[in-house]
Amino acid sequence: MRHLMLNKENTDSQPILSATAPQAKAARVWQIDALRGTAMILMTVFHALVDIRDFFGFADVRYYEPPLVFIGRSSAILFMFVSGISCRFSKDNVRRGIKVILCGFAVTIATYFFVKDLYVRFGILHFLGTVMVLIGIFEKFVRQETVRKWFFWFAAPLSLLLGFFFSNTRTENPFLFIFGIITPRFQSYDYYPLFPWGGVVFAGYALGLFVYERRERLASMRKARFVSALCSLGRVSLIYYLVHQPALLAVFYIFNVLFRIALNL
Repeated sequence: MRHLMLNKENTDSQPILSATAPQAKAARVWQIDALRGTAMILMTVFHALVDIRDFFGFADVRYYEPPLVFIGRSSAILFMFVSGISCRFSKDNVRRGIKVILCGFAVTIATYFFVKDLYVRFGILHFLGTVMVLIGIFEKFVRQETVRKWFFWFAAPLSLLLGFFFSNTRTENPFLFIFGIITPRFQSYDYYPLFPWGGVVFAGYALGLFVYERRERLASMRKARFVSALCSLGRVSLIYYLVHQPALLAVFYIFNVLFRIALNL
């Protein structure tokens, strides 16, 4: 299934390391932005392949089969993992999560009018926002870093294991789909339930504790010029996610119109 992400990491969640702005800015871990930017490029390529086949019929691109399906999956998994790392840098994961969930509902409404029965019920935005809220609530009750680290290292494989069992479970209850338990008639263009995918975010959060302790060293590393472009893209991931698909559709539509005009000349 196609996927869509997002996540702002250090913009509204930048850890304050000192009272001076230059030092705070220097502490931004650019590697996280670069990874997110990479995921966004993969996502754009995958969604372009989906649009070419499903919306315009330019070619029979089998994006749902190997090897092309790995482009979409790797993008989604990278997004989730980086999102987990980023949660460690956030001051308020609950607020960030609610914002992402609201964006997910906007996608639900938009897809309902365009793809009808296949509209996005619990896509990657709904998923990520929900996990952020859960992590934020957990952080408010558990303050010890060691407890957090081991809890999420335990929660990661448990979520993957539950997802394995739920993948073949069917129910008539229409409200369990967020956990990965669906009805026989369930369908959605974009679907990432809490199990197993929460395990990827939880693993990222556990690693994020390690990254946070070394943030100054990571931030001070030199980066190549092309990496700076990835970082810039990664810093506007939520906005980019919301506009990239309409932009792709507009480009393909214009191309389709011009192509038809050229055939009639």
